[in-house]
Amino acid sequence: MKRKKKRRYKKNELISKRMIMFIVIIAIIALIYFTSANKNKENASVNAFSSINEIVDEIETGTYANINRYIVYGTHFNIEGDMDISENNSIESAKVVAKTASGEEIGIDTEYTYENNQISFSTLKEINTGLDLESLKVEDYYILLKVEFSNNETKYYSLTNDTEYGNIEYYTLTRNHSNNRINIDFTTIDNMPILGFHITTVKELPDNVYDVVIDPGHGGSDVGAVNGRYMESEIALDCALELKKQLEDIGLKVLLTRDGTESEEEYTMYNIYDKDGRVTMANESHAKILISLHLNSNLSDNVDGGVEIYASSNSDLTFAKKLADDIVETAKTEYSTNQTDKVEDGVYVRTIEVEDQKNEASFSRENYKGIFDSIPYLYIIREIGGIATGAYVDGTNKAYGANEYRNSNVGIEGYLVELGYINVDEDLDNILENADLYAQAITNSITNFYGIK
Repeated sequence: MKRKKKRRYKKNELISKRMIMFIVIIAIIALIYFTSANKNKENASVNAFSSINEIVDEIETGTYANINRYIVYGTHFNIEGDMDISENNSIESAKVVAKTASGEEIGIDTEYTYENNQISFSTLKEINTGLDLESLKVEDYYILLKVEFSNNETKYYSLTNDTEYGNIEYYTLTRNHSNNRINIDFTTIDNMPILGFHITTVKELPDNVYDVVIDPGHGGSDVGAVNGRYMESEIALDCALELKKQLEDIGLKVLLTRDGTESEEEYTMYNIYDKDGRVTMANESHAKILISLHLNSNLSDNVDGGVEIYASSNSDLTFAKKLADDIVETAKTEYSTNQTDKVEDGVYVRTIEVEDQKNEASFSRENYKGIFDSIPYLYIIREIGGIATGAYVDGTNKAYGANEYRNSNVGIEGYLVELGYINVDEDLDNILENADLYAQAITNSITNFYGIK
């Protein structure tokens, strides 16, 4: 009996040793794999930007510009930063440029100051202008600061990332069933910091990437404005479904924030920031454009109905104006006569001043990282733009939860479309009878503005 126990003990001991050796081997293999993966990832960046060798002689070494903010909002890229520079010659101009090895150079509209041997620069005049990512060719681009001096000398400086944000993967809008993937990468080559755009063509978007988000206003227990048996939430959904169909017919990939199957309990204003809430869904879609459909309501006699397009503050309003014009022309309606927050016919910008928010329960001033002093009043525009639009709902108000993407430097360009007034019979009848024409107008705006055939 003793011998058997001894033999069993040795057998068990052998099994334990083999198990330990097996675990050790697996751990070593895993370590080698992940180390190799990380090295491959680093090498991929270097290999992707091998064309930098073609222009490296043009770039100054030893002095680099610091990026202290950069964003992608909608289809545009913007940065701001500074650089210490001491030259005997005065500076004539400073501009951010995108430069390729083939010789192409795209200048980005840049505002700058030069004081005490420091250049401060920014392309963030308007959050939806700057470098148009949709217009870039399948090539490597390098983002540089181009400085021209009074002695006709021109110097290029590379950019180093001094922000909390890392690389960005951007997909262009679908055209002819194809997209470009733009890897916006910070890397170092031969001790030189490089901000490069590596662009390749893909035949299909990843499952979690969309072109456009359509947000049918309200939903569930929140029916919105009402006129008799007609509810804003239902009409907005009908128009959204038609718009989705038409956008998909031209090849775009579209996400709805709701489709009418949601229950009254699970779809209210109090869960818009939940995992399946409309704000979270939009932010996770990687879309470039959001269209939120609504119907207006007015109790005064000062407004006769009509279309109102709401856009983000500090943005170029060209597309907003096109939306308004196309809807008026195609759907045979009118511009709203509402004068409050009006910028031009059919276009409105409603903002909240930051100083007015100090006592609001859902706002935490110290967490505000917006670019501007005023932010969009309409949450669906504000909360999908990240730092570009000053998204601020941080969970202070426990009833609403927190926007997990409020500090994102990637945002969706959002527009809220008031199709008409539900309590103006002419508007209501036109929307009910011609939902396809309203959808066609919005589709035409997107098609023509973004060059989608």
